[in-house]
Amino acid sequence: MPHSRAMRAAPLIGPPRAKVSGRRPEYNRRPRSLVVVYFPGGAMRIHMMAVGGTGMGALAGLLKAQGHDVTGCDTVLYPPMSEAIARYGIPVEAGYDPGHLQRLRPDLLVIGNSIHADNPEAQAALADGVPYCSMAEAVRRFAVEGRKSLVVAGTHGKTTTTALAGWLLESAAMRPNLLVGGIVKGWEASFRWGDGTWTVLEGDEYETAFFDKGPKFLHYAPSILILNNIEMDHLDNFADLSALETAFVRLFGVVNPGGTVLAGTESPSVARLLPQVGRRTTTFGLGGGEDWTATDVTYSEQGTRFFLFHSGRRLGAFTSPLHGPHNLRNTLAALAASLEAGAELEALKEGLASFPGVRRRQEVLHAGRCWAVVDDFAHHPTALRETLKALRQRFPGRRVTACFEPRSYTCQTALHQGELPGALSLADEVWIGPLPAPGRIPSGSRLDVERVVRDIESLGRKARALASAEEYEREFEAGALEPGLVAFFSSGAFHGLPQKLAGRLALLDEPVCGGKGIQ
Repeated sequence: MPHSRAMRAAPLIGPPRAKVSGRRPEYNRRPRSLVVVYFPGGAMRIHMMAVGGTGMGALAGLLKAQGHDVTGCDTVLYPPMSEAIARYGIPVEAGYDPGHLQRLRPDLLVIGNSIHADNPEAQAALADGVPYCSMAEAVRRFAVEGRKSLVVAGTHGKTTTTALAGWLLESAAMRPNLLVGGIVKGWEASFRWGDGTWTVLEGDEYETAFFDKGPKFLHYAPSILILNNIEMDHLDNFADLSALETAFVRLFGVVNPGGTVLAGTESPSVARLLPQVGRRTTTFGLGGGEDWTATDVTYSEQGTRFFLFHSGRRLGAFTSPLHGPHNLRNTLAALAASLEAGAELEALKEGLASFPGVRRRQEVLHAGRCWAVVDDFAHHPTALRETLKALRQRFPGRRVTACFEPRSYTCQTALHQGELPGALSLADEVWIGPLPAPGRIPSGSRLDVERVVRDIESLGRKARALASAEEYEREFEAGALEPGLVAFFSSGAFHGLPQKLAGRLALLDEPVCGGKGIQ
């Protein structure tokens, strides 16, 4: 049924619906909308498909905060996004059904990138003429247009850097807007709507939607772009490193002509692409010679202390609660971007010291005398290595057991077969698995978990493969877990194991301190 209430409003510019096709869209500077989206003057009824994704959930909360009537649908939701969406007050329908559209009659349908063209609800929307757009297009229309955007991109560190930049601008009383792929502790939200001049965005290189195969970040028109680093990832979107680098070159093209690119030039790919930026560029890092850097760095259990330098001039002493050199690089980028945006230096000192961090980024779920449990999102070898180094700083002297779930598409492939053993061997013991069902990855191209175990053992560390979440629980109950730090690494919820183990240890840590069993 046509949605006449939406159709009465004036359209934003975009090619007509009849031109939507399966072809890849062609972009010049900025992607144009693939559909005509009608926005009435007041609040809208907005329905979001795949609302449980980190980006979609954040956008749902922001739209709700703007005064729109927001609903969503998804399959099973998991913490922390399930809890966040409930806090935001977003009603969620189970699964995907054309009946949702008939009952809710949305003015706009926002389609997440996990939705495929054969989805029945999406097919019904196209057939019935429901105005729709991608998440990235909705972000641009509702949070970027008429404002300035600070976009954080790169393979590693996006979420922490984005959250920190938003926190710093808020500390500087700049009322930022924020969309980030994680729950910011202290705010207990993945969005912020201050209705200020600056919108801080996590810029993802992943494809936008089934009807828009370009990277999401091409929609965000940065006034300030932070490019942390580039390493091969997302094999399901990019055939090789050259294809991935091309996406970032396209990103340079949508930076506002008067904008600034902050480049992490310790990354070889970023350094190699600098001549193609075509915008004002400044560099940051710890390698020596960058425009923004830190000196007299002290790492401790409490965090990191350093002096901030810009172009050889010392700007003052800073204290960060974050751990590890990788987080110091993230901090340099966020501080530099905040100063570029007009924040006051002294306010940033106070803001950095008070930053509570992001859930699932070195998130401590339990810390007792015998055991500590940490939940972390790391799943690329570089992220695993750097996070394990940081945890050694944060928990000195503790024995470290790393539990790693190779869950993402790229993790399940053999791309990182050779790098994973060296990264994970920074732990004293490694438990790896479960590996999801084969899916569409050919057997010869899949990660060989048993080989990873053997290679870790050849480096002098203990390692074992586990086939299921139930096997982890049986091993926990059997007392196989030695006292120390247990760090869980996964791009997903890891079957709830981090929370289950932390809850058990919170009750049993003191009574069994010095022993091995936790049953």
